[in-house]
Amino acid sequence: MLPERFTPEFIRNIEQLRIRSRRSFLGSKQGGHLSLKRGHGIEFADYRKYEPGDDPRRIDWGVFGRTDRLYVKRFREEEDMSVLILLDTSPSMCVPAIDGKWEMARDVALTLSYVALMQQDTVTVSALGAFHSPRYYGAKAVHELSNRLLSLKLDQNRFSYEQLAREVQMAVSRIRFPGKALFISDFLMPIGEIRRAVNILRARNLEITAIQVLSPSDFEPLKNLDQAIALDSETGEEVELVLDADTRAQYSELLKDHNAELLEYFAQSQISYSLARSDQPLGEYVINSLTEIGLLR
Repeated sequence: MLPERFTPEFIRNIEQLRIRSRRSFLGSKQGGHLSLKRGHGIEFADYRKYEPGDDPRRIDWGVFGRTDRLYVKRFREEEDMSVLILLDTSPSMCVPAIDGKWEMARDVALTLSYVALMQQDTVTVSALGAFHSPRYYGAKAVHELSNRLLSLKLDQNRFSYEQLAREVQMAVSRIRFPGKALFISDFLMPIGEIRRAVNILRARNLEITAIQVLSPSDFEPLKNLDQAIALDSETGEEVELVLDADTRAQYSELLKDHNAELLEYFAQSQISYSLARSDQPLGEYVINSLTEIGLLR
């Protein structure tokens, strides 16, 4: 079963999309991406000198006519790409539940999984703190993945940002070849923890895209209240708040500074970034924003 947003029209639209990669990777089977291997693909790569035993049909007779030397053409093979999707399941992803931040993150993950599976890629999904999936192949596998994600109860999950690096390490240990890593989170955690986790991905030579999912309440928390007792969904700590204009301005500045530091780190690390708002239509975000940053085409 797929979420409600996966209407027939939406599915038809995303079936036209492909995940792009700035680099070539080794794969495990035939697929739709140019490989590092040289072989019998369709895209010309380079020449090498003819050696006894080479297929005469691969000799470039035009080069022979110009140089009086035998050269054979080499082509780029097309293989699958390993796609690792990391999905944050920490409590902040579902607070407040009415904002639908978790649902947006989940549906972005499912969309990208479906696109990758449609183009014959190998997909592994790690719902951090909840499960690490097997390797999925073929478009039909999206239904099994969807059932697992739809059955998750985040309010019963005890995952916190302090476990982030360990969970990411467990996720990357399940992939066989470097490829794409798509990290979906609100990233509302200490920058040091984010660096630790992302550096694990970088150490595995993965091409990383960070998708930050934020809700209206992340920008304007407790909008209609003057006072509140705030419960930190990550640590359980309670804080009494007076929500006057100064407090709200301080919060907005802290969020702005946090995201500025986050984006600076991603830029320095050559990690592509996209912001998704939970109140944004899924199709609009996928087709416009993810093509704009070059993740999809």
